Amino acid sequence: MVVRGCTWRPNSKPCSLLPEGRASSRFINHSFATGVLDRIIRSIPLLLLITIALLPKPAICGIPDISQSFYVPQVGSVGTPTEGAVAIRNFRVCPNNDGGSSLPNNARIKVVLRDINGNGVPDIAPADICVLLNGGTPAQGFNGVGADSVIANAAYSDDPPICPDLRCIPADAPTDANGVTYITFTGSTPGSPGVGTRDPNRKWGHYDSDLPVSVLGFKLAGRLTTASANGTYVLRIKNFDFMEGLGIDIGESEAVTTADFTALARGIGVSSPISYWLDFDNSGSVTATDFNILVTHMNHDCDTPNNP
Repeated sequence: MVVRGCTWRPNSKPCSLLPEGRASSRFINHSFATGVLDRIIRSIPLLLLITIALLPKPAICGIPDISQSFYVPQVGSVGTPTEGAVAIRNFRVCPNNDGGSSLPNNARIKVVLRDINGNGVPDIAPADICVLLNGGTPAQGFNGVGADSVIANAAYSDDPPICPDLRCIPADAPTDANGVTYITFTGSTPGSPGVGTRDPNRKWGHYDSDLPVSVLGFKLAGRLTTASANGTYVLRIKNFDFMEGLGIDIGESEAVTTADFTALARGIGVSSPISYWLDFDNSGSVTATDFNILVTHMNHDCDTPNNP
């Protein structure tokens, strides 16, 4: 039965009893819309909470904060390392990277990367953590933000092409859960960050007053010890090849020659502008001990005694 255009249902009000005494579709639609709108309004807080929960975490939490990140000089075992001035005594290298008194005792830096909240930043790739070298001097045509008086190129070296073109001394492994990794100077040991194994592609001559340590393109500050403040240490590695090779003469760089031998012999007990670089054991002065260390690497270059 249909009443005034409305479908009749048992026990339902006739259309004549609806507002205005007629079947008002506008009333029905309005009531429905009002109920839907009310439910939407009440669900907004929940929707906001869900949206916020699904938003990605701020990127800054996974980015190293330079003010809280640092590197520290170390030697010895990773579990019980020696840091500070005692460690620095081992920071000396032969251009052949041949071991012995060259970079002994796992000479390395520990790198600690923390975010703005002080939490460790894990999984930063080794290639993104570097000791940066330009490869040569501006006079030789090398420029950049790396060390500019370390010679690490085949063009001007004593033994091209055995002397590698070295621009980055990378980390041993990605940063761990605490944001820690190591750069072991002689070369890394797979599976054992902080333990050195000779890498024939890590050879260089001469020295620099600041070997910049970079992470993701940003320069890190050094600490003398883990407990020290940022800026209390600058990475330097002394080299048994310290006298020649900064100019454009071919074949003078990355070799321990009579020029180095003579300069050290004459420098014993003498204070000069380069005395610091001749003090290989960091005793505070140039002594016969430094001379004896140098002698064991006399005539070493990129292919002697190890080739490569």
